[in-house]
Amino acid sequence: MKVLIINGSPRGEKSNTMRMTNAFIEGMASSADIETETVTVKNLKAEPCLGCFCCWSKTPGRCVINDDVRDVTLKMLSSDVVIYSFPLFYYSVPSKLKALIERQLPTVAPFMEGQRDYLVNGGHPPRFTASYKTILISTCGFYPTDKSYDAIRAQFDMICGEKNYLEIFLGEGELFSRPVAQRRCDKRLEAMKKAGEEYGRSGVIDAETYKEICSHIYPPAMYAHMADAGWGVTMEDFRESDLRTVEEVGKLGKKIDLIY
Repeated sequence: MKVLIINGSPRGEKSNTMRMTNAFIEGMASSADIETETVTVKNLKAEPCLGCFCCWSKTPGRCVINDDVRDVTLKMLSSDVVIYSFPLFYYSVPSKLKALIERQLPTVAPFMEGQRDYLVNGGHPPRFTASYKTILISTCGFYPTDKSYDAIRAQFDMICGEKNYLEIFLGEGELFSRPVAQRRCDKRLEAMKKAGEEYGRSGVIDAETYKEICSHIYPPAMYAHMADAGWGVTMEDFRESDLRTVEEVGKLGKKIDLIY
């Protein structure tokens, strides 16, 4: 089984999310014969899509931009499983990963007529017969993740088909860089390893294991306190800094106020 891991974190190998992904892969390797390769997006030469649609007309199935994305796309098409590993910073995937995703446009066809399902859903049919399973592994700084990932879900519902991918969206991600939380975080890593073992064996994760992965590392109120304290500055420090911004905006002719 060929597994391609796309590390979309701007932190590269220091990514908290990649710690989760590596644990999952370790579990997969214990129950399945896998061949893995990791692409670190921050190291790629990956230009944004030009919106020229040449990949649909002049050079069908091939982007006119000759950079690293072309090779990554070929690797994706030849894989059995593609794992997107990325943090959630501002309710979407990191910008360079977004560019890589948008450059997958050559892998779909432009046609709508005769494609009833795609016409109804507003999407486009795949161009190639090659198919791979998609897994999304992501951490964020929030403790609830139900709403935080709505934009991600909407995007991949269109790309992969509704719910036609495995999502592992986890809160409290920044704890993995905090030594004080190591013991509790190690438990989640062990759960991720178990999940990978189950996925490698059967292609699914047991419901109880999934629940274990997504359980809180700390009670929400305690985590919120720890997260706020972890920035090393107080609310008053922020307020003094933000007052300068308010003053600068005021000089441009618009009145705003701080909300805290």
